[in-house]
Amino acid sequence: MERQLQKLNWLKVRELVPRKIDTVIFPVGTVEAHGSSCLGTDNLIPEIIALDIAERLDALVAPIVNYGITRSLYRYNGSVTVRPANFERYVRDILDSLADIGFRNIILMNGHGGNNASLKTVAFEFHKDKKCNIAVIHWWELCARMTEQFFGHIGGHAGTDETAMVQTIDPGLADVDTYDPELAYYYRPGADVYPVPGSILLYKEDEGYPNFDLEQAKKYRREVVKTVGDFAAMVISKWRKFGL
Repeated sequence: MERQLQKLNWLKVRELVPRKIDTVIFPVGTVEAHGSSCLGTDNLIPEIIALDIAERLDALVAPIVNYGITRSLYRYNGSVTVRPANFERYVRDILDSLADIGFRNIILMNGHGGNNASLKTVAFEFHKDKKCNIAVIHWWELCARMTEQFFGHIGGHAGTDETAMVQTIDPGLADVDTYDPELAYYYRPGADVYPVPGSILLYKEDEGYPNFDLEQAKKYRREVVKTVGDFAAMVISKWRKFGL
């Protein structure tokens, strides 16, 4: 069946929600520089994860919020930002609408680290006010241990993990011809730099560079989908078990 909310008409939604389907996956990202990968990396990844796990969770997928809180990479060409207060109000309005449609369980699939703090705040206030269940998943953090085991090192912003994921959507979205290792910056705690001097951010020195291996990327995507899907399924199962 069709899982994208925006591709259904209102009559079908009335038939499905909440009597047959009570779960929605809501992707959120941003538009910002990602080395030689596309500006929409943080949008395309959470959206494809959402679509990949929707059938397993028996969920619908809401349209993505494409613009988020971009800070350290804002000066790089093409990057876009939203003020945190505006972002939080906008996401909250969408969450309220999803609850009013009848969704009881919301999986907010985040693709961008700059959104983390705001989404945590919004999610709790929404849960408290609406008495709905919500899980905010920062996919790269949830998959961090698996990523290190899979590649033998941790990932990074526009690094091995994100580049692999966008490659599986379209290999052209990770442009190996414009890649240069000098695009990378080893991010160290204790310094806040604007703009950050590199659009590939590594979190461990000399580890996490993209490798543009498409076959490995396809295997990695399957592991990401399994890891995220396992977690989301467990959370929803426990919510239902405890009558929440």
